[in-house]
Amino acid sequence: MQIKLLCLDVDGVMTDGTILYTEHGEEIKAFHAHDGLGIKYLRKAGVEVAVISGRRSKPLERRLGDLGIRRARFKCSDKSAALADICDDMGIGFENCAFMGDDWIDLDVMGRVAYPMASANAAAEVKAIANWISEKAGGHGAVREACEHIAEKMGIKLVDLVKPSEYI
Repeated sequence: MQIKLLCLDVDGVMTDGTILYTEHGEEIKAFHAHDGLGIKYLRKAGVEVAVISGRRSKPLERRLGDLGIRRARFKCSDKSAALADICDDMGIGFENCAFMGDDWIDLDVMGRVAYPMASANAAAEVKAIANWISEKAGGHGAVREACEHIAEKMGIKLVDLVKPSEYI
């Protein structure tokens, strides 16, 4: 198994799943800095990172921009089709993909990829099909754990890629 792509769900994986609105109707999301650093260094290790979400929001688009993640699909009801599209763009197949999810809508795509992963707060059905489950909940460092886990399977410690002068 050679993982070339880690694809992430957003609500419940990159965030804790909470959706807040301002009095003006603007959406607020909180992302964990550790996750961002994990993504940055997993990409340095040669694994691309993509996002597939059932929703679209300005905070998410901003976070993806900050992280340099260009492979993203929003408002997806069929995450398997969205991942197939991303894989086609990259010239890879599902056998080269890991997907980290947390809820029922992720079950189909997780059942198709080489390495399904779940956040600690995932639904029981999602955990049941996951090859790996984070110790931390979504939005609290789960993605960082996933990045480190994938890198370790490749024989790489992400911390060894960090240079003191680099910041995210």
